[in-house]
Amino acid sequence: MFLGVKPEEGGYIINAGDGLQIEVWQNEQLTRAVNVRPDGRISLPLVNDVTAAGQTVPQFQAMLMKRLKTYLKDPIVSVTVTTFSQKQFYMQGAVSNAAAYEYQGDMYLLQALSMAGGANPFAEGAAVIVRRKSRQFLRYCVELEPLLSGASMKENISLLPNDVVTVK
Repeated sequence: MFLGVKPEEGGYIINAGDGLQIEVWQNEQLTRAVNVRPDGRISLPLVNDVTAAGQTVPQFQAMLMKRLKTYLKDPIVSVTVTTFSQKQFYMQGAVSNAAAYEYQGDMYLLQALSMAGGANPFAEGAAVIVRRKSRQFLRYCVELEPLLSGASMKENISLLPNDVVTVK
C-alpha cells in the first residue's frame, strides 16, 4: 500500500548526460546544443550555470524564460531533448537476480520483478520503492501477492530511472 504519496506526473524528467537543444527565438547567440553535466547543470550565456536535471522539460523551459526576462523582452525558449542518457533502475533484496537493469520506455514494478527473475523463496511478499525527488526521498510500500496473482494491478507502480526496488 502507498504511504500517502503518489508518483510524480508531468512528462520526461531531464537527467545528467542528456543532450538538449535550447533555442531562444530570434537570438542565435543564445541558441545552442548542450549536455547536462554529471552535476545536473548546464551553462548558457546570460544565465550562467543552471540546474536542468530533476526538472521536466516544460519546467526547465519556464525557468529559462524567467531567468532570461532579466536581459530580454518576452523571451521565447524551446527545449528539446536530443539524446538520452543511459538510465537504470536497481533491484535488490529477495529477488533471483539482484542487479542494476536498463530502464526502457515505460517500466512498471511487475516488469522489473520479471527482469530480476521474480521474488526468491525467502521473500516475505512486499516491495519498497525508493525514489529521489529533488533533495528528498520518497518511499512506496507495495504488497506483492495481489500484484503477482493478478488479483489487483492497482499497485503496479510506474518506475522512474534511478528507482531502487527492495523486495522483502
